[in-house]
Amino acid sequence: MKIIFKLALALIVVSLFTCSSDDDNINDNDVSVEGVWVLSALSVESSFDFNNDGIASRNLFEETPCYNDDFINFRTDGTVNVVTALTYISIEITSPTEYEHVYQCLDGLNQETTWTRNGNTITVENGTTDFVGVISGNILTVSIENLFEIEMYDGMDYSYPEEDVVLVYTKL
Repeated sequence: MKIIFKLALALIVVSLFTCSSDDDNINDNDVSVEGVWVLSALSVESSFDFNNDGIASRNLFEETPCYNDDFINFRTDGTVNVVTALTYISIEITSPTEYEHVYQCLDGLNQETTWTRNGNTITVENGTTDFVGVISGNILTVSIENLFEIEMYDGMDYSYPEEDVVLVYTKL
């Protein structure tokens, strides 16, 4: 009854993907990628209330403290350091037809790799698969398909739907 949070790989990929800006006056080619980008949002397709505050949210950054120290550091020499936490999520059955998700923050990844830029497109090397993103202003948005796998229970059967993840980083 585990929930597999493919976020480890996702967060590695995280440091790599898309971006959007709130400032239309910034020329994206003039924005420096180099520097530290901190995670400010981590959204999935469904809403959850992992912190049991009575408010379900798609933004897991609001639901757990696990990702508070996640960041990406793009260096001028073409290297990048991606630091991300992991979360172990499991189901606690409360009745024959009801359950709740519980989470545990785990040590995550601290990966070194390389990155390149072509205009406002950023490519981060990740083994056999490179991740490509677009930078816009001081916001870096990473979209990863089917990264978040969560265990669900309908009273009889378990299912493990996969959902897309959107990571938003803000440059310091």
